[in-house]
Amino acid sequence: MPLVVREFEETDQAALRDLYVASRDAAFTWDPVGSHQASDFDQHTEGERILVAIKGTRVVGFASVWEPDSFVHNLFVHPSALRQGAGEALLAACTPYFSKAPTLKCLQANVNAQRFYQAQGWMVLREDVGPEGPYVLMTKALTMRDAASI
Repeated sequence: MPLVVREFEETDQAALRDLYVASRDAAFTWDPVGSHQASDFDQHTEGERILVAIKGTRVVGFASVWEPDSFVHNLFVHPSALRQGAGEALLAACTPYFSKAPTLKCLQANVNAQRFYQAQGWMVLREDVGPEGPYVLMTKALTMRDAASI
């Protein structure tokens, strides 16, 4: 089945809420069980452009971009769909919504995510500490092809 990335539709909301909780529970093992809620998806993506990865009829991931800052705020893939290309496809689909070099924050404890972003050409700009703990701020230099789509 081919993977398709498309814009968010209201009918995606329930599936994305569930995916958000499942993904955060699997990746953020340091958080207590039950600390991630379905309503977090709504709050954490408010006002952002949301792209959805679909495989067949199943929602397998999403990314959200805060366009004014070219900031990838969220990128989550369902644990059962990891390492099947959804994360890479979602990151690539974000490119048209960047007006400058994009950035993202990745918790330092989330080593797998940091490795993924680095494999996609992102690099650490600096380290800092936020409400969820220590994180790295990452960026990706846009290629000429990327810049042409801006």
